[in-house]
Amino acid sequence: MFEVLDETNENLIAIRVGKGTRTGYQELYSLLVEKSDQYGHIHVCEEVLNWTFGTFLTHLHGVVPDLRYGPDFDIDRYAAVGDTRWAKLLFDWWYAIRLIWPVAPNEMRYFDGKKREQALDWLREEI
Repeated sequence: MFEVLDETNENLIAIRVGKGTRTGYQELYSLLVEKSDQYGHIHVCEEVLNWTFGTFLTHLHGVVPDLRYGPDFDIDRYAAVGDTRWAKLLFDWWYAIRLIWPVAPNEMRYFDGKKREQALDWLREEI
């Protein structure tokens, strides 16, 4: 479901996400909990490239893990890097419900797939 990318370092988690699975969400959220325990706030860069409608639908598997694991990790900043309307739609839905959803970053931004480095720079900058 996801691949940890080389940019992952300390409190920055960079991943490439494909189709969503229950097992994949459990593994991802275990990583987020582990990093939150180590560093407190974490920053997440999620590449969501080449998504189709089918890929979008597989991420409905994330609803139950969100509710279960969401309170156990703390995403300060989240950047989605995508190139399809399906990736953007999932981001927009999450953004719309962020105030009531347990997996709610303090700050969220969507970046076009060509602006991956800009997304990483934003996550790395000190506030």
